Amino acid sequence: MKIQVANEHLERLYKDVFDQVYPLIVNQKNGVLYKVIHILLESEQSKSKADELCTRFGIKDDASLEDDRDYIDFLIPQPKLFLHPFNDNLLQNVINPDMVKIAWIVIIACILVGVAVCIQYIRKPKQEPTGNARNQKPDSLQVLPPEPITAALCLVVPASVIIDLKDKHPNGFTDNRLETSDLKTLIDNASYFLCTDVNKANSKEQFLEIMPNEDIPTNSNREVYIIIHINQGQEMIDKESPYILKRNLPNYGQRIIQQYACLRNLSGLENFNRI
Repeated sequence: MKIQVANEHLERLYKDVFDQVYPLIVNQKNGVLYKVIHILLESEQSKSKADELCTRFGIKDDASLEDDRDYIDFLIPQPKLFLHPFNDNLLQNVINPDMVKIAWIVIIACILVGVAVCIQYIRKPKQEPTGNARNQKPDSLQVLPPEPITAALCLVVPASVIIDLKDKHPNGFTDNRLETSDLKTLIDNASYFLCTDVNKANSKEQFLEIMPNEDIPTNSNREVYIIIHINQGQEMIDKESPYILKRNLPNYGQRIIQQYACLRNLSGLENFNRI
Protein backbone atom coordinates (compact mmCIF):
# COMPACT_ATOMS: atom_id res chain seq x y z
CA MET A 1 0.00 0.00 0.00
CA LYS A 2 2.84 2.44 0.88
CA ILE A 3 4.55 1.70 -2.43
CA GLN A 4 1.29 2.31 -4.28
CA VAL A 5 0.77 5.66 -2.53
CA ALA A 6 4.36 6.67 -3.32
CA ASN A 7 3.87 5.76 -6.96
CA GLU A 8 0.69 7.82 -7.11
CA HIS A 9 2.51 10.85 -5.67
CA LEU A 10 5.33 10.44 -8.20
CA GLU A 11 2.79 10.10 -10.98
CA ARG A 12 1.13 13.39 -10.02
CA LEU A 13 4.51 15.09 -9.60
CA TYR A 14 5.70 14.02 -13.07
CA LYS A 15 2.39 15.11 -14.58
CA ASP A 16 2.62 18.55 -12.92
CA VAL A 17 6.15 18.94 -14.28
CA PHE A 18 5.03 17.84 -17.75
CA ASP A 19 2.12 20.34 -17.70
CA GLN A 20 4.51 23.20 -16.93
CA VAL A 21 7.42 22.15 -19.15
CA TYR A 22 5.59 21.04 -22.30
CA PRO A 23 4.64 24.58 -23.51
CA LEU A 24 8.35 25.51 -23.28
CA ILE A 25 9.54 22.63 -25.48
CA VAL A 26 6.58 21.95 -27.79
CA ASN A 27 8.45 23.49 -30.74
CA GLN A 28 11.86 22.10 -29.76
CA LYS A 29 13.13 19.85 -32.55
CA ASN A 30 16.50 18.84 -31.17
CA GLY A 31 18.08 18.53 -27.75
CA VAL A 32 14.77 18.10 -25.91
CA LEU A 33 16.19 16.07 -23.01
CA TYR A 34 19.08 18.53 -22.73
CA LYS A 35 16.62 21.44 -22.71
CA VAL A 36 14.30 19.91 -20.08
CA ILE A 37 17.19 19.21 -17.70
CA HIS A 38 18.31 22.83 -17.98
CA ILE A 39 14.74 24.06 -17.45
CA LEU A 40 14.37 22.03 -14.27
CA LEU A 41 17.77 23.22 -13.05
CA GLU A 42 17.03 26.71 -14.27
CA SER A 43 18.70 28.91 -11.66
CA GLU A 44 22.10 30.42 -12.41
CA GLN A 45 23.58 28.40 -9.53
CA SER A 46 22.22 25.18 -11.00
CA LYS A 47 23.27 25.76 -14.63
CA SER A 48 26.67 24.21 -13.97
CA LYS A 49 24.91 21.19 -12.43
CA ALA A 50 22.80 20.80 -15.56
CA ASP A 51 25.89 21.04 -17.78
CA GLU A 52 27.74 18.51 -15.62
CA LEU A 53 24.77 16.10 -15.67
CA CYS A 54 24.43 16.28 -19.45
CA THR A 55 28.18 15.85 -19.96
CA ARG A 56 28.36 12.90 -17.58
CA PHE A 57 25.57 11.03 -19.35
CA GLY A 58 26.40 12.16 -22.89
CA ILE A 59 23.19 14.13 -23.38
CA LYS A 60 23.60 16.39 -26.42
CA ASP A 61 21.95 19.71 -27.19
CA ASP A 62 21.48 18.66 -30.83
CA ALA A 63 20.09 15.15 -30.23
CA SER A 64 16.97 14.19 -32.17
CA LEU A 65 13.79 12.96 -30.50
CA GLU A 66 14.73 9.45 -31.55
CA ASP A 67 18.21 9.82 -30.04
CA ASP A 68 16.68 10.98 -26.75
CA ARG A 69 14.14 8.14 -26.89
CA ASP A 70 16.93 5.59 -27.45
CA TYR A 71 18.69 7.03 -24.43
CA ILE A 72 15.66 6.16 -22.28
CA ASP A 73 15.91 2.52 -23.39
CA PHE A 74 19.62 2.58 -22.53
CA LEU A 75 19.13 4.06 -19.06
CA ILE A 76 16.05 2.06 -17.99
CA PRO A 77 15.58 -1.51 -19.22
CA GLN A 78 11.90 -2.10 -20.07
CA PRO A 79 10.92 1.57 -19.45
CA LYS A 80 7.27 0.94 -20.31
CA LEU A 81 7.07 -1.54 -17.43
CA PHE A 82 8.98 0.75 -15.05
CA LEU A 83 6.84 3.81 -15.81
CA HIS A 84 3.59 2.00 -16.62
CA PRO A 85 1.17 3.93 -14.31
CA PHE A 86 2.34 7.36 -15.42
CA ASN A 87 2.39 6.37 -19.07
CA ASP A 88 -1.18 5.03 -18.91
CA ASN A 89 -2.72 7.97 -17.05
CA LEU A 90 -0.95 10.78 -18.90
CA LEU A 91 -0.90 9.42 -22.43
CA GLN A 92 -4.11 7.42 -22.75
CA ASN A 93 -5.80 10.18 -24.78
CA VAL A 94 -2.70 11.43 -26.62
CA ILE A 95 -2.68 10.87 -30.35
CA ASN A 96 0.35 12.92 -31.42
CA PRO A 97 3.32 10.48 -31.42
CA ASP A 98 5.85 13.30 -30.95
CA MET A 99 4.01 14.39 -27.78
CA VAL A 100 4.30 10.82 -26.50
CA LYS A 101 8.06 10.87 -27.09
CA ILE A 102 8.37 14.25 -25.37
CA ALA A 103 6.38 12.99 -22.36
CA TRP A 104 8.78 10.08 -21.95
CA ILE A 105 11.72 12.48 -22.24
CA VAL A 106 10.27 14.72 -19.51
CA ILE A 107 9.88 11.68 -17.25
CA ILE A 108 13.49 10.62 -17.74
CA ALA A 109 14.66 14.19 -17.07
CA CYS A 110 12.67 14.14 -13.80
CA ILE A 111 14.38 10.91 -12.80
CA LEU A 112 17.84 12.28 -13.62
CA VAL A 113 17.47 15.54 -11.67
CA GLY A 114 15.58 13.96 -8.76
CA VAL A 115 12.29 14.38 -6.95
CA ALA A 116 13.46 17.30 -4.79
CA VAL A 117 14.38 19.37 -7.85
CA CYS A 118 11.01 18.60 -9.49
CA ILE A 119 9.09 19.69 -6.40
CA GLN A 120 11.13 22.89 -6.17
CA TYR A 121 10.51 23.61 -9.86
CA ILE A 122 6.71 23.29 -9.76
CA ARG A 123 6.52 25.36 -6.58
CA LYS A 124 8.65 28.19 -7.96
CA PRO A 125 6.64 31.15 -9.33
CA LYS A 126 7.12 31.39 -13.08
CA GLN A 127 8.17 34.71 -14.62
CA GLU A 128 6.88 36.12 -17.87
CA PRO A 129 9.45 35.98 -20.70
CA THR A 130 11.09 39.29 -21.57
CA GLY A 131 12.75 40.89 -24.55
CA ASN A 132 12.85 38.90 -27.77
CA ALA A 133 11.40 35.82 -26.06
CA ARG A 134 8.03 37.54 -25.75
CA ASN A 135 5.74 38.11 -28.70
CA GLN A 136 5.06 41.81 -28.39
CA LYS A 137 1.52 43.00 -29.16
CA PRO A 138 0.04 46.48 -29.39
CA ASP A 139 -1.86 47.54 -26.27
CA SER A 140 -5.14 47.28 -28.17
CA LEU A 141 -4.44 43.61 -28.89
CA GLN A 142 -3.29 42.59 -25.43
CA VAL A 143 -5.15 39.53 -24.19
CA LEU A 144 -7.29 40.33 -21.18
CA PRO A 145 -6.94 38.12 -18.09
CA PRO A 146 -9.68 35.52 -17.73
CA GLU A 147 -12.76 36.35 -15.71
CA PRO A 148 -12.57 35.22 -12.07
CA ILE A 149 -14.15 31.81 -11.56
CA THR A 150 -15.47 30.28 -8.36
CA ALA A 151 -13.76 26.95 -7.80
CA ALA A 152 -15.62 24.11 -6.13
CA LEU A 153 -13.21 22.12 -3.98
CA CYS A 154 -14.69 18.73 -3.08
CA LEU A 155 -12.91 16.75 -0.36
CA VAL A 156 -13.41 13.45 1.43
CA VAL A 157 -11.91 13.62 4.93
CA PRO A 158 -12.22 11.64 8.18
CA ALA A 159 -15.02 12.77 10.50
CA SER A 160 -12.47 13.46 13.23
CA VAL A 161 -10.88 16.21 11.12
CA ILE A 162 -14.22 18.01 10.78
CA ILE A 163 -14.89 17.68 14.51
CA ASP A 164 -11.42 19.02 15.38
CA LEU A 165 -11.91 22.06 13.15
CA LYS A 166 -15.33 22.75 14.65
CA ASP A 167 -13.89 22.46 18.16
CA LYS A 168 -11.12 24.88 17.17
CA HIS A 169 -13.75 27.58 16.66
CA PRO A 170 -16.03 28.13 19.72
CA ASN A 171 -19.00 29.01 17.51
CA GLY A 172 -18.27 26.41 14.85
CA PHE A 173 -17.63 27.60 11.32
CA THR A 174 -18.86 31.22 11.47
CA ASP A 175 -21.03 31.83 8.41
CA ASN A 176 -19.45 28.66 7.02
CA ARG A 177 -16.30 30.65 6.19
CA LEU A 178 -12.91 28.96 6.34
CA GLU A 179 -9.53 30.44 7.15
CA THR A 180 -6.65 29.61 4.84
CA SER A 181 -4.99 27.43 7.49
CA ASP A 182 -8.22 25.46 8.01
CA LEU A 183 -8.61 24.83 4.29
CA LYS A 184 -5.01 23.61 4.04
CA THR A 185 -5.66 21.26 6.96
CA LEU A 186 -8.63 19.78 5.11
CA ILE A 187 -6.58 19.31 1.93
CA ASP A 188 -3.74 17.67 3.88
CA ASN A 189 -6.14 15.17 5.44
CA ALA A 190 -8.22 14.37 2.36
CA SER A 191 -8.25 10.85 0.97
CA TYR A 192 -10.08 11.94 -2.19
CA PHE A 193 -10.38 15.38 -3.79
CA LEU A 194 -11.66 17.12 -6.87
CA CYS A 195 -11.38 20.79 -7.79
CA THR A 196 -13.55 21.97 -10.65
CA ASP A 197 -16.15 24.58 -11.50
CA VAL A 198 -19.45 24.69 -9.64
CA ASN A 199 -21.58 23.10 -12.37
CA LYS A 200 -19.25 20.12 -12.84
CA ALA A 201 -19.01 19.63 -9.08
CA ASN A 202 -22.79 19.48 -8.83
CA SER A 203 -22.93 16.86 -11.58
CA LYS A 204 -20.26 14.70 -9.91
CA GLU A 205 -22.05 14.97 -6.58
CA GLN A 206 -25.11 13.20 -8.01
CA PHE A 207 -23.18 9.92 -7.98
CA LEU A 208 -22.30 10.08 -4.26
CA GLU A 209 -24.36 8.49 -1.52
CA ILE A 210 -24.49 11.43 0.89
CA MET A 211 -26.29 11.20 4.22
CA PRO A 212 -27.13 14.85 5.00
CA ASN A 213 -29.38 14.12 7.98
CA GLU A 214 -26.92 11.95 9.86
CA ASP A 215 -24.92 13.49 12.70
CA ILE A 216 -21.17 13.36 12.23
CA PRO A 217 -19.76 11.03 14.92
CA THR A 218 -17.27 12.62 17.28
CA ASN A 219 -14.97 9.61 17.68
CA SER A 220 -14.95 8.03 14.27
CA ASN A 221 -13.07 7.92 11.02
CA ARG A 222 -16.26 7.82 9.00
CA GLU A 223 -15.68 9.48 5.64
CA VAL A 224 -17.19 12.95 5.35
CA TYR A 225 -17.80 14.74 2.05
CA ILE A 226 -17.27 18.49 2.18
CA ILE A 227 -17.53 21.01 -0.64
CA ILE A 228 -16.06 24.52 -0.42
CA HIS A 229 -16.62 27.34 -2.91
CA ILE A 230 -13.46 29.42 -3.38
CA ASN A 231 -13.91 32.86 -4.88
CA GLN A 232 -11.39 33.67 -7.65
CA GLY A 233 -10.09 30.13 -7.47
CA GLN A 234 -9.63 29.60 -11.21
CA GLU A 235 -5.94 28.69 -10.77
CA MET A 236 -6.98 25.70 -8.64
CA ILE A 237 -9.41 24.17 -11.13
CA ASP A 238 -8.46 20.74 -12.54
CA LYS A 239 -5.26 20.56 -10.50
CA GLU A 240 -4.45 16.99 -9.50
CA SER A 241 -1.90 17.49 -6.74
CA PRO A 242 -2.57 18.61 -3.13
CA TYR A 243 0.48 20.86 -2.98
CA ILE A 244 -0.46 22.52 -6.27
CA LEU A 245 -3.93 23.18 -4.84
CA LYS A 246 -2.42 24.80 -1.77
CA ARG A 247 0.11 26.75 -3.81
CA ASN A 248 -2.62 28.16 -6.07
CA LEU A 249 -5.01 28.97 -3.23
CA PRO A 250 -5.83 32.69 -3.59
CA ASN A 251 -4.87 34.91 -0.68
CA TYR A 252 -8.02 36.96 -1.14
CA GLY A 253 -11.70 36.25 -1.62
CA GLN A 254 -14.00 33.94 0.30
CA ARG A 255 -13.81 30.24 1.13
CA ILE A 256 -17.31 29.17 2.03
CA ILE A 257 -18.47 25.68 3.03
CA GLN A 258 -21.51 24.69 1.00
CA GLN A 259 -22.17 21.44 2.81
CA TYR A 260 -20.55 18.61 4.71
CA ALA A 261 -22.08 15.24 5.47
CA CYS A 262 -21.18 11.60 6.01
CA LEU A 263 -20.88 9.26 3.05
CA ARG A 264 -22.68 5.93 3.14
CA ASN A 265 -19.83 4.37 1.14
CA LEU A 266 -17.11 5.29 -1.34
CA SER A 267 -19.12 4.70 -4.48
CA GLY A 268 -19.17 7.58 -6.95
CA LEU A 269 -15.59 8.65 -6.20
CA GLU A 270 -14.13 7.05 -9.33
CA ASN A 271 -13.64 10.44 -10.98
CA PHE A 272 -12.01 12.00 -7.92
CA ASN A 273 -8.27 12.18 -7.35
CA ARG A 274 -7.15 9.67 -4.76
CA ILE A 275 -4.31 10.53 -2.39
